[in-house]
Amino acid sequence: MRQLTTILVASLGLTAACSQTEVPDRPEPPVLRVLSPDRGTMTPGLATIEVRGTATPSPDSGTAVTRVEVNGNAARLDASGNWNATITLQPGANLIHTIATDADGLIANDTRGLVTGDLRSLDMVVENAIGAGLSAAAFDKLGDTAATLVAQTDLGAFVAPFNPVIAKGLDNGEEDCLYGKVSVKPGLDVANAFMSLVPNASGLMLDVELVGVNIPLHARYAAACLDADTDISITAQRARIRGSLAITVVNGRFDVKLVNPTVTFTGFMLNAGGVPGAVLDLLDLDQEIADTLAWAVERFTAPLVNKALTGVEVGPQNLNVLGQTLRVAVAPAGVAFDAAGAEVVLDGSLTVQGASAKFVYTENQVPPGRGDAGIALAVADDSINQLLTGFWSRGGLNMAIEKDLGMFDAVRLDAMLPPVVSAGADGSMRLLMPDLMVEFRDDGQMMARVAMTVEMKLKVVPANSTYAARIAIELPTLRADVLENIMGMPDTELEKLFPAAVESTIATFAPLLGAVPLPAVQGIVITDLHMGGDDGYVTISADLN
Repeated sequence: MRQLTTILVASLGLTAACSQTEVPDRPEPPVLRVLSPDRGTMTPGLATIEVRGTATPSPDSGTAVTRVEVNGNAARLDASGNWNATITLQPGANLIHTIATDADGLIANDTRGLVTGDLRSLDMVVENAIGAGLSAAAFDKLGDTAATLVAQTDLGAFVAPFNPVIAKGLDNGEEDCLYGKVSVKPGLDVANAFMSLVPNASGLMLDVELVGVNIPLHARYAAACLDADTDISITAQRARIRGSLAITVVNGRFDVKLVNPTVTFTGFMLNAGGVPGAVLDLLDLDQEIADTLAWAVERFTAPLVNKALTGVEVGPQNLNVLGQTLRVAVAPAGVAFDAAGAEVVLDGSLTVQGASAKFVYTENQVPPGRGDAGIALAVADDSINQLLTGFWSRGGLNMAIEKDLGMFDAVRLDAMLPPVVSAGADGSMRLLMPDLMVEFRDDGQMMARVAMTVEMKLKVVPANSTYAARIAIELPTLRADVLENIMGMPDTELEKLFPAAVESTIATFAPLLGAVPLPAVQGIVITDLHMGGDDGYVTISADLN
């Protein structure tokens, strides 16, 4: 069997082959057949496997086969051309590369895949699926962004659903002869805002300064059993809210609480003409409004901090990806703070609805630390494999494409194994798709059949904005074993068709990588993206701008 190796252009505009390892013309190489394992083998728990087959002289030359190697190891070869070799396997996707060499130095190749290891159900929750880290500088920028949002937000509309914000003197919730209710009206405004978020061992120290505070209010009250209502207002040159944001994990969600807040006013002024003094004493407006501001700041900042810590929306989400329903579920498992920043661990699952296969799972679920990066993320390769295997099991990688390829008018693609991501301790990062069966057809008839193995490097690139990132494919390399060639087309001509077939396959599943949760912290521009691998995790780090 003759094998062709092609490196495809990195841009994925795959229209031509760039290099070729063998001259595909005669003389013919020996005839190599691999009888076991079959293509598309996916078996759990294998540490080794016996590979066996036959290697016989080319019918044209009759030159004897002198050597067979499997993954670089010499196979046992008898006089009849039968051979076997035992090779070691690693958890995940393994390539079995067999080479037969004859006395004239001509070679035949066969490359096939085998997936083994701990194979788990696709509906499982992957523990410690994501590790996220934010530096102190990231929280500083998050504070700047939050302050800008406070200054630009209609705070009155933000508070309005919780009116009345003050209710005093009620008897079991019922209005009495001396009571007061105060609601915030539309138009609550600040001229400017400043916020700092400083990490420490307890969480985040919060310091908010609101400049030019104007709070329009409406008061309903009674004094001496006489009901009345009127508009009042509070203004202040400055309001300062300080406290600690304590962040814990409660029922699979981050709980963000403002602890021991203190609120001080500069230039506080109450305009409440006509409101009886007894009612004003009851309402204690300066203290109650201070408490309301502290509460509003907590309510406003908690979602921002929550999203910053996870990098994704926490909780199940159903997404439509490539015609399949993808359920993304991410839940916090733990969080730790120190003066340098925060590190978060999340459990998660990426499940394609209706999928029923098993995916490769590895017991190495300890995310690497944040290091010196402004933002860092570690995604377990298990999670990506869960997603890709689910899509594969639904037939998402099998397709028939009508395409004018000269002598052929259609291509049929069938993926016998799922794509598998491997993150190595040495920082390597690859996505391997073995045993992709490609048929070139003309008028509905199969004219050529090829088994391809596609190996892809991964990279991280900015998403649709500079505030997020996504995983993309950098440089695919393919190996193709020509299994049938009914028309007798020269290999050089047949090889020119391979990139188009691979391009179609990659274009089909590449958008799935964009569904992998990656950091997206509002207002933080990420630059100098770096991607690597760290013993079972895809690692991504970025500097801050």
